Amino acid sequence: MGPIQILLLGFEDLQATCGITEELTALSDAGTIRIIDARLLLRESAAELVAVRVSDLGEIEREDLRASAGALAGLGAGAVRGGEDGAAAGMILGADAALDLDELGLSEAEIGQLAEELEVGDALLLLVIENAWATGFANALREAGVVFAQQDYLSSEGLVALGAMLGLEVATGS
Repeated sequence: MGPIQILLLGFEDLQATCGITEELTALSDAGTIRIIDARLLLRESAAELVAVRVSDLGEIEREDLRASAGALAGLGAGAVRGGEDGAAAGMILGADAALDLDELGLSEAEIGQLAEELEVGDALLLLVIENAWATGFANALREAGVVFAQQDYLSSEGLVALGAMLGLEVATGS
């Protein structure tokens, strides 16, 4: 299993999501990512909220993901036997329960609150994706016994901010 990423994206214009949808589809079709769960919420009027949900996973893939997620959670809970017990629990509970996919890390109340805050014409895209391109690398790290202490992403905007901070330090001699 590759790294799983959760994203919450807001749009003031639904048209802005078209390019994103096309790119997600292309990445999924190429096998770069797997869309575990995606929800698009659109406020069409004060009284009408449109919700669309998409996933690349079939039932067998969901069962495999349940077992993998359950095993990893079980390993975290305690030793090898914990992994076996976690895998069994994951198969029983289902991927939604094992990974909180039904709620994308958010409760239904929190999703409802986000939807309530949408203005007419606004959209919200909630994504859970597996970075499938990194599966081999992630497996190699696990086999080597590497334990992640921390992981993060740096965006283009983050690099610009970092450059500004470094520029300020150079200019002030800090």
